[in-house]
Amino acid sequence: MVDFSKAKLATSDAKLTTFDRVEILLYRCEALVTGVSLAVMLVMIVISVTARFFDLPIPNTGEWALVAMSPLAFVGAAMCTYLGGHICIDVAQLLPSERLRAIARAMASIIQLTFAVLFVYAAWAFFDYAVDSGERLLDLGTPVAIPAAFLVIGGVLIIIHAAVDLVRQWLDLPHPRTLT
Repeated sequence: MVDFSKAKLATSDAKLTTFDRVEILLYRCEALVTGVSLAVMLVMIVISVTARFFDLPIPNTGEWALVAMSPLAFVGAAMCTYLGGHICIDVAQLLPSERLRAIARAMASIIQLTFAVLFVYAAWAFFDYAVDSGERLLDLGTPVAIPAAFLVIGGVLIIIHAAVDLVRQWLDLPHPRTLT
């Protein structure tokens, strides 16, 4: 379980670099967005199920639950990038030397950064299409551009976290999560 408390992320501000402070601020915003997204999903699903059960004349609010999945998934992926909590195979830990482990970690960050740049490129095309077309979802008329925007936002946040991690590795600085 991830602890979102300020104390866990920044126990000693004297040890934090500007990169760390910016990333911690981004992380806190990401945590807020994903928390709100999860709450919206839960409330909209409860309303939708209740409306169906009691045959209430309420539009399908499940649409907003689906829309809320976009920030939960893609901003949540950025959070996982920052926390190092994403799915990975820790083959690098089996390498015999610290230098090889550092190279493997840097390569992983470079690959992640490359993936995120390509993802943002593709997501931007989808977002641009959604804005230009004005396409809307069927039940409540929610613009498709809203969930599409979170694909771009999540990708950009992953780029930021991966790039800062590379800089941190290059300068041999600890990650803020290791300072607690």
